[in-house]
Amino acid sequence: MGLVYKKLEKIGRSMYLYFPEQERRTAFKRCSITILRDGEDEASVRFFLDELGMQKLAEEQEIILSFPNPENGRWNYDFSGETDDLTAFHDFQDAMTKEDDKPLATRPNGIPTYEAMLSVWHPMNDTRYLVGTGSGAHMVCTLAACVAENIAAFFAVGGRLCEEARYQAVNAAVPAFLVDSDRKTQNYFNVVNETEWKETADQITVTRNKRNPSQCVMNSENMQLSKELVNRVWEELFSVTRRTNTSVYGDVEPKPDMKKAGFELYLDDDRLEEKVKVKHTWFVHVPSGVKDGTSGRVPLMLFFHGGSDNPEEAAQMSRFHELGEKEGFITVYPWGTDRTQWNSFLAPDGADDIGYTVALIQYMKEHYPVDPERVYLSGFSNGAGQAQAVAMLHPELIAAICHIDSNWPGIRNGASELTEQDKYLFGLAMEKKKEYDYRMPVWYTYGSREISYPIYYHCSQQHQYDFWKAYNHIRIEETPDLSKPDPSGCGVPGQIQQRIRPSARHPEHYYDVQRFYSDEEHPVNLYNLAMMHDKGHEVADKDPELGWNYVKQFRRLPDGSLKIVSNE
Repeated sequence: MGLVYKKLEKIGRSMYLYFPEQERRTAFKRCSITILRDGEDEASVRFFLDELGMQKLAEEQEIILSFPNPENGRWNYDFSGETDDLTAFHDFQDAMTKEDDKPLATRPNGIPTYEAMLSVWHPMNDTRYLVGTGSGAHMVCTLAACVAENIAAFFAVGGRLCEEARYQAVNAAVPAFLVDSDRKTQNYFNVVNETEWKETADQITVTRNKRNPSQCVMNSENMQLSKELVNRVWEELFSVTRRTNTSVYGDVEPKPDMKKAGFELYLDDDRLEEKVKVKHTWFVHVPSGVKDGTSGRVPLMLFFHGGSDNPEEAAQMSRFHELGEKEGFITVYPWGTDRTQWNSFLAPDGADDIGYTVALIQYMKEHYPVDPERVYLSGFSNGAGQAQAVAMLHPELIAAICHIDSNWPGIRNGASELTEQDKYLFGLAMEKKKEYDYRMPVWYTYGSREISYPIYYHCSQQHQYDFWKAYNHIRIEETPDLSKPDPSGCGVPGQIQQRIRPSARHPEHYYDVQRFYSDEEHPVNLYNLAMMHDKGHEVADKDPELGWNYVKQFRRLPDGSLKIVSNE
């Protein structure tokens, strides 16, 4: 694609964009770097692309580069002019997905159409980085202080944080690489990153947070802006840092090294073609302790990506494979058949993603040391819907599920009745139970900054948990109306309620867990709603572990029954 000049008619601004010379939609994650410089012409962009080697970096690392143009050769970092660069920054970020300024076509629920998804690039929100020189260096400091939720990390050459920016700052951690910065600016970012210990190497002093080393400030004096320095910023800061939507201003997290993880990549593979008539892509991670063949048969976890996402994005988001390395289970990250979303709602003109998943599970059983009694499903958003749909239609294959942030069934936002497609899927699930009265253990995670919080009557969350309660013979109680929601925010309190703080890296994170038990002679905990405080539409660092710790106790026996290995 190369370099593109783009006008943003809505705000009367312009920018340059550099897109890698690659397909728009691949199985691999794209991040973005926004460069704020004082120039407004292509020559100023070429300096970064050619002299600083950023074009080569973009091609090698699949990075989208954004070069917003300042007004009159200066960024309004100190709020002294009339230009509102803080607001414009959001527009520039949103504009990175495509070359033109035309709005995307959307479905009635607001989600882009299939064709629209295929037409755009997909830089992920958790890996957005900033670079600044000249007044742009001051501006990236201002942005990191005032709109931290949009920035994973930044690099500023000569940047200084003005007093007005300090006044408007949200005081949230943002990792920084500062060259020739003043003491006040260094102090501010050390304070918000809560850095405690210091190390020095090759002209750079690094201070880090002991609890969360990704929260850091790198500082140097008298270093020349060069290709070598840009590469060092990438290697030592940007490539290892991400920002998740798990608090009001986001949280700094380590970015997994996908190359070191040792994935087996099945790209456009025809191994399942005989059963599902089309090639597919999926990533497999086998723990090092399983590869030697001495561990026997081990559990299998499939994690389904969210709408418009891909396998690498799912892997970085959930990090289930890292948990699998510790716990000894195989992880699979499949890519939806149409490469945009899962046809979890069984649209008749959509792909057979249920058949694809069943065929993939069978393939894994035949070619890897998978224990057929310990197959588990998880997924995020649209992928959480896929996990549920597979469990509903093929409970004989699945021991338990631990899905995350599913705004399904019904409409995504607001009260609604079930759609005909929802009723059809639920009907198929209950029809399957006539063969055998299956139970499906569920651990479900949601966030208090999601669109259906607090949970209320006829929202998607109520439809979802009432189905699983009915399925698992759990007594259903009426969910309150939105005008008077339950104080727990979880719709209906569980028979057992817990508040847990599982994250050492983020001790402020907490979950309110509602546990529900089957209404039988020997009650079993078969449905759990874990509500994470302040989490948006995101996978938090402990979401997968909490889900795994619950589901791993269940086995699906050949006759369809469940075996519980250990009670919590």
